[in-house]
Amino acid sequence: MNSPPISVHIGFVRETLGGLKLRQQDPQPFLEHANIPRELIELPLARISGTQYQTLVLSLMDELDDEMMGHLAKPLRRGSFVFLARASLFGALSLYVVLARWVKAHRLLTDEIHLNFRKEGDVAWITLTGPSSRSQQHPTFLPVVYFKSLHILASWLIGERIKLTAVRFAGPCPIHGDEYARLFPGEIAFSAPVSAMGIPVPYLDRAVSQDVDSLHQFLRAAPGNLLWQYRATDLLSEKIRAILKDALPAHVDIAEAAQAVGFSQRTLHRRLIGEGTNFQEIKDGLRRDVAIDCLDHSRLSIEEIAEHIGFSDAAAFYRAFKTWTGVAPGVYRQRTLKT
Repeated sequence: MNSPPISVHIGFVRETLGGLKLRQQDPQPFLEHANIPRELIELPLARISGTQYQTLVLSLMDELDDEMMGHLAKPLRRGSFVFLARASLFGALSLYVVLARWVKAHRLLTDEIHLNFRKEGDVAWITLTGPSSRSQQHPTFLPVVYFKSLHILASWLIGERIKLTAVRFAGPCPIHGDEYARLFPGEIAFSAPVSAMGIPVPYLDRAVSQDVDSLHQFLRAAPGNLLWQYRATDLLSEKIRAILKDALPAHVDIAEAAQAVGFSQRTLHRRLIGEGTNFQEIKDGLRRDVAIDCLDHSRLSIEEIAEHIGFSDAAAFYRAFKTWTGVAPGVYRQRTLKT
């Protein structure tokens, strides 16, 4: 079963480029390198492919020699994440030891971001503060980068995707706030007193099933952008998405999808609601992401793409794509080709 392509909301792209704005540096060379039309940045519903976003992030990190991509006054040099991971993992027997070491070692790299790790009852909280003066425009970006990277690493270390108690952001809900539920398996809250990620305490006693050698293999498999390369394949919504992808261009209804995963329609619907989505939303999102991937990376005509993702006619696809992204598919492709 092949993993379906993903797309990234343009809001994340704007936030990512925010570091260049702080440095008063032109983003155009980086957008061109990632084949991202500059006009898309201003469209509220626009999306780009996961490949484009990864290319953008890697080029920013490499060119700036900064894993925070200009969002800090002093760069966090390339290799910082690897250093923290190695220093935290070496000889550690439990997840608690790794996370405690990570927070302590992080102080050696920057004093602009302050991390704290503490237990409160049955939840362990990792809190993040600063840099307030530089992050007002995109206050949730750095917490997302830190929390998602730590969540992915911690889940990999114990061989199980950690279900978080909550992820709280001190900043207001951004225009793409709905996307955060797909990044973090837990309650999402904005305008909180402090940015924090809550991990149920029982996870902390779990044994670490990886070592420094396997860490290098893990990092090579996802070079430079853990935030977007990771796919939550254990989620039911992702399994449904993969089933729909493999069936294209054939139509799969909710009854057939429920049968494929061994649930009744009612149970499937309830489980998907519990993951913050529904069958139609998954179907629309898959079609959208496959269409964007085809427009970016194939020579298929608009009509052929429409047929490939299960539309009966191109006109219906045109209308749907414009609803999804704010632009017609032909316009999207022209802008990408122009770039």
